[in-house]
Amino acid sequence: MICIPRYSAASSRVELSMGGRNSVQIDEITKYHTNIPFYSSALMVTMNKDKYNNLPDDLKQVLDKNSGMALANKVGEVFDKHDQMAIQAAKAKGDEIVEIPDPLNDPDWKGPLEKGTKKYLSDVNALGLDADSVYEKAKAASAACKVV
Repeated sequence: MICIPRYSAASSRVELSMGGRNSVQIDEITKYHTNIPFYSSALMVTMNKDKYNNLPDDLKQVLDKNSGMALANKVGEVFDKHDQMAIQAAKAKGDEIVEIPDPLNDPDWKGPLEKGTKKYLSDVNALGLDADSVYEKAKAASAACKVV
């Protein structure tokens, strides 16, 4: 997750994936990290449907073969690899990494995370958007994609 509209060496918190932190050089000013699996990243690759339909069948087959879950799995492997490389680099420079493997079942984390989620959904709902429905669909999609 990248949530850094503005940051400086004086920031007390920056939220992003371990792999993403190196790309914005946060790794140069941080020593402490909390690894908490509380979100899912989304990456979309889209194509204009009319352009796709105008392609020759052989090119459509190439796209079909290399998109969908095939592409999602490849991108996931790249993200995982970059996260692991960043974790190893942080450990190598002596950074402290706190692991919170199951935050919604951790008494120190469950309440604040649920409170924050509820507030965010409430704020989005107040804009006239159906945040609760989208959130439930996102949770279902995330659960369906979990690798066991």
